[in-house]
Amino acid sequence: MQLRSIDKTTYKKRLNQVQGGAVITLLVLALLFSELYRALWAGGESSTLLNALAVATAAALVALLFNRIKDKPWMADMVYLWRLKRELNRIYRSSKILEQALAAGDRDAFVIQNFNLRGAKLLYESEDNTLTLPELQEKIIELENTLSERQLTVSLDEYSPALLDAFKQRLK
Repeated sequence: MQLRSIDKTTYKKRLNQVQGGAVITLLVLALLFSELYRALWAGGESSTLLNALAVATAAALVALLFNRIKDKPWMADMVYLWRLKRELNRIYRSSKILEQALAAGDRDAFVIQNFNLRGAKLLYESEDNTLTLPELQEKIIELENTLSERQLTVSLDEYSPALLDAFKQRLK
């Protein structure tokens, strides 16, 4: 996975449209299925179980819809950031061994941490999460200083999910 820039304005606009559409679709479908299920199986009387089944059916249909539209060109930035979040979460789940490897000077750990910090910065900037950006920028500067002290150079192009997998296997 490589980091790439996105158009933040377009991303936010499309994300709001998709989220709003999903909420409205889920609400309408849940109400429709609830009425249908109650008419078919409860004789029109209220049933919590049937209402829950209606919500589950609506959620499944919305999930199927997302699965069908995720490859559309106008969804590219959203899907990219969702995948970036997923990859950053994978790195976070390995943070304990990553910290130990960083302390030991493991080069792969520095490549992973570089991607992690810069990916988080891209994500936070894209979502206007300015609260944590100063702290994140300090961590990036700290990493750059550590790399300079150890006379190491790392590139964002060196990171791949396979590198993280191999790193975890090697340090287990």
